[in-house]
Order: sequence, then structure tokens, then C-alpha cells
Amino acid sequence: MPGYKKGDSKNPPLTSSTQVRHLVGPVTDDTILAVLETGASVEELEVVATYLQGEGNNVDRLGHPMTGNVAQLYDILIADGLYANGER
Repeated sequence: MPGYKKGDSKNPPLTSSTQVRHLVGPVTDDTILAVLETGASVEELEVVATYLQGEGNNVDRLGHPMTGNVAQLYDILIADGLYANGER
């Protein structure tokens, strides 16, 4: 992958719609594009997927509010029809 170095394997970036849909379900193409444009990692999206499944809220386990890519991903995904309507 261009710009991807050997030492970066711990936290690889999201690179496809398949990865996003595998983690968060059948969201819209616009949502996928917005998620990919954040440059977030797979791990960050996994954290957000956990919150969206009701296993957390806007405050992490240590009592800190979500920040950075996690907060941005959460805002993008919660606006998608799949989550905005509480279907999941």
C-alpha cells in the first residue's frame, strides 16, 4: 500500500467499504465515504461500533469524553439512517 510502512501494522487504516460495513453494518455509501475520509484506523472504528451497539456511551470507560477520530466517526455514523432511527 502506498504510504503504508512496515511498522504501521499495529493499527492499520480503513481502506475499503467492505471493512466499514463488516464492522458497522449496511450504512449508506455517503456514510462510508465520510468514514474513509477521516483516515481512521480499524481499531478506532471497532471502538465506535461497540458504542453504537449500546455497550458504551459518549464517555469512555475512564470517564473521558470521546475525542479525535472516535468522536468524529461516532458523529458520522449516528447520523446514518441505520443508527439515527435506532434500527440496529
